[in-house]
Amino acid sequence: MNTTVPSPARSLAGLRSRRMLTPEGLGPAELAILDGRYTGAGAHAGPVLDAGDLLVLPGIVDLHGDAFERAVMPRPQVAFPYDAAMLDVDRQLLANGITTAFHGVTLSWEGGLRGRPYAERLLDTLARLSGRMGARHRVHLRFEVHCVDGVPAAQSWIEDGRIGFLAFNNHLPSMVKRLGDERKLLQYADRAECDIDTFRSRIQAAAQASGEVDRAMRELAATAEAAGLRIASHDDPDSATRRYYHELGCSVAEFPTSMEAACTARELGDVIVFGSPNVMRGGSHIGAPGAADMVRAGLCDILTTDYYYAAPLAAAFRLAAEGIAALEQAWPLISRNPARAAGLQDVGELAAGQCADAILVDDSDLALPRVCAAIVGGRLHHASRLFDLRAAPARALVLSPQAA
Repeated sequence: MNTTVPSPARSLAGLRSRRMLTPEGLGPAELAILDGRYTGAGAHAGPVLDAGDLLVLPGIVDLHGDAFERAVMPRPQVAFPYDAAMLDVDRQLLANGITTAFHGVTLSWEGGLRGRPYAERLLDTLARLSGRMGARHRVHLRFEVHCVDGVPAAQSWIEDGRIGFLAFNNHLPSMVKRLGDERKLLQYADRAECDIDTFRSRIQAAAQASGEVDRAMRELAATAEAAGLRIASHDDPDSATRRYYHELGCSVAEFPTSMEAACTARELGDVIVFGSPNVMRGGSHIGAPGAADMVRAGLCDILTTDYYYAAPLAAAFRLAAEGIAALEQAWPLISRNPARAAGLQDVGELAAGQCADAILVDDSDLALPRVCAAIVGGRLHHASRLFDLRAAPARALVLSPQAA
């Protein structure tokens, strides 16, 4: 087999390894694959990939990632064609073990990269390229709550089935605090594709819409609930804010910025999300709670890429290496848990009935684990080395870590 998998990607009938993480635990196992899903037993015609001693894990499910923005705008006001940019992102995702990605597309009063035209361009691009990309691409709509005139557009996207997850964001207060910081405002203005004076006027206009924010959020939350979407709030600073969003229907707390907010989320039974770069770097870059500490305290259910695609893989292995969580407990933070939080019931585990998504990892250097292959829907979409693909054996393939 060539290291570059041809298109269409190679279909598999089975997968085996001496080290596979299934719901039963970590150990030798074999999986049969039929029509893109794992089956409980039975050999099927076609090649079986023998991973040998490589670690076989459920594909990573990223609930919140905006690193794609650097592909479409690698420098301020330098936009690239979205088709080429997103095909590049697809390759990055697979190479980092991410088989399902929720792209954090922002609809904001800011404009530019986080304005409506860019959001619509990405939605159109993902629809157009759906048959050409290897990973599963979904949209996490990050709705800036002061963008009250954007509610009809967001509702339309949700009703059309173009959105997979909704989060309420409010970055206006932090921007208001920086009105006197021209260096920072220039960065925001460049991203918004305007000058500083225009950006200041946009901040002021957004602030004047504060009286309409609650109504706008409730209208959008009702639309999302009717469509069966899960909803999150972002950067909750305190208990009162978390309780407000919980009452609004937000069952997910993204990146709470205080221990108080995280504890309230746990008390309310909400899902708590932190960024895996926080774990990888050993702390938050903005002074928020340390994600590893939150995992240790039982106050983190999900780790996301946030802004760096390589982080989830590294974070899970770092948690295991530091004794904070065994790999069997760390891996669901980046696979099963985010899938379930988004309402996806058929990805995130190596189990019968699940979509046949998996990654093969060389963990010989625990500090630098490497993804050697990515399988999505039973197809080998990425490989960085040669693999033995042979016809299925006569005996049945079984889903069990005790398999020979």
